[in-house]
Amino acid sequence: MSMRDGRPAPTPSLFRQLAEQALARSAGAPLVAGNRVELLFDAAANFAAWLDAIARAEHCILVEMYLFADDDFGRQLRSALQDKARQGVRVYLLYDWLGSWREHYRGFFRPLLQAGAEVRVWQPPSFGKGFRLLGRDHRKLIVVDGHTAFIGGLCASSRWNDWRDTGLRLRGPLLDDAVTAFADSWLHAGDGALPPVATDRSSHGEVAARLIATTPATANLMRLDLLIAGFARRRLWLTDAYFMGTSTYLTALQQAARDGVDVRLLVPRSSDIGWIATVSRTLYRPLLSAGVRVFEWDGTMIHAKTAVADSRWARIGSTNLNVSSWLANRELDLAIEDEALARQMETRFLHDLDNATEIVLSGQHLRPALKHARGERRRLPVRQQAVVGAAAAARQALRIGDAVGAAVRGTRNVEQSEAASFLSIALTLLGLTLLVLLFPWLAALPLALLLGFAGISVLLRAATLYRRRWQKKQHPAAPARPDKPPPDDDVKP
Repeated sequence: MSMRDGRPAPTPSLFRQLAEQALARSAGAPLVAGNRVELLFDAAANFAAWLDAIARAEHCILVEMYLFADDDFGRQLRSALQDKARQGVRVYLLYDWLGSWREHYRGFFRPLLQAGAEVRVWQPPSFGKGFRLLGRDHRKLIVVDGHTAFIGGLCASSRWNDWRDTGLRLRGPLLDDAVTAFADSWLHAGDGALPPVATDRSSHGEVAARLIATTPATANLMRLDLLIAGFARRRLWLTDAYFMGTSTYLTALQQAARDGVDVRLLVPRSSDIGWIATVSRTLYRPLLSAGVRVFEWDGTMIHAKTAVADSRWARIGSTNLNVSSWLANRELDLAIEDEALARQMETRFLHDLDNATEIVLSGQHLRPALKHARGERRRLPVRQQAVVGAAAAARQALRIGDAVGAAVRGTRNVEQSEAASFLSIALTLLGLTLLVLLFPWLAALPLALLLGFAGISVLLRAATLYRRRWQKKQHPAAPARPDKPPPDDDVKP
């Protein structure tokens, strides 16, 4: 065994050394051995594990959660955290403003503050810092007493009770990286650093993995995903909730499939953000033409963000295969290099395909179509579709740009099979155009509010700078002391 950053790592061969170097540089994270990882599928397993670990907490609980809902499970989790805070356990909660904006303004987190917990919010709109919708904290992380961490795609909401999702429980040396990732978010979300949190760095298993804490513009996971698409030799199976891969990533998948790799992609059919699924379908044909197999989940919603390659590598976390996750958000994923866990992920993927319908090229023009008829489509309740769609619309806005821009610029061919999807997009855009022509204030009012908000923010920033400059003039800094005392004849008695 070799050591890296004071932690054990597998002893590799020369080829393995080169691969490890490429993976480490792409992910921005070293491979760390000695971990124990337990896969947790869906809400029943994940939520029960969260509550059990929190109930056993004795010292400290860290929660970094994109969405914290005011529903049955959200309130249950809040109550569990309140109880621990009252018992003297240090509780630190960081939530994202956009993901929890209704709860933010309705005082949902006030009981936690009253119980003694510390709560911060990621990038709320303010005149001092501006109105920033992009660059969200999309992580889902819970750390209990520095010895157990939960990572995955599930948020604190009963909504997940009917959804398919994947998370994990982690113990071992990587807990240090998990606490470091939380501390970085905590520092950037407010004034003051996170107090020291002791972590259990001892070995708890034989799993080697790397914790990838993506921050805006680092593209760590995007580089890793591209590298894995190039490294895969036999199979690469992907599950993604909001698939909008870039042209570079789509090309990587196509080239892998043409080279004989079994590339499969599982995506939702019925999404909590309906138009995302429509836009994603515009990407099917080039993938199918290259030999990539595409499947749509038949259930209510599949929200997992996972990948498994060659029965030895797997990824689980919060990152979707799209630009906003890769480049704009704070995300957290665990990349695992362990054959036993990778085979568990493959088994689960095949099980998920039993509840999915394959899309194939058919007909004279080889259009994407269902391989076989599927059962009645299960939809979210209308009210839930409206609420969830409105809350996530701003976060997903960038995803439509790539597909529309590609069609308008002509950077890739628009195939006949994509007519229905592009027709839906076109009619939506034309409908918005008509509304703006008939009611110009629909466009002018939001623009005026945005410009006014930006103007006030810049004005406040300028006032702050002027105040600091004035204070500096009123209280000039004391001159620096010379290194050596002046000569004796210059010193007055």
